[in-house]
Amino acid sequence: MSLRDKIFSSDDITKELVDVPEWGVSVEIRSMTALERAKLMEGASANGDKVNVGLMYALTVIATCYDPESGLPIFGENDKEAILSKNGSVVERLATKAMGNSGLTEKAVDEASARFHQES
Repeated sequence: MSLRDKIFSSDDITKELVDVPEWGVSVEIRSMTALERAKLMEGASANGDKVNVGLMYALTVIATCYDPESGLPIFGENDKEAILSKNGSVVERLATKAMGNSGLTEKAVDEASARFHQES
């Protein structure tokens, strides 16, 4: 097997079960692919240079939250507003966990969180 084939056949997506007591459920948080990260950053800054942190959190939750029993995504693109209507600390906790698991730096996550709290 070539090095290229070895790289492309490796399962490098991390999975972590996260308890959400506020919702009475556990969700599986998966790390994002490079494409999902790019879409997240594009979608969250669609209105110019300023990142819409609330939208970034919703898009992150949509991209990374899976049903641990079925393995299917929990949320879809049409769930952005509904996610943003939920407890902000829960959504932020899930998004921050997912961003960290996806290799987004802690500094970037902290800066996004600070902006979110300033806008709220």
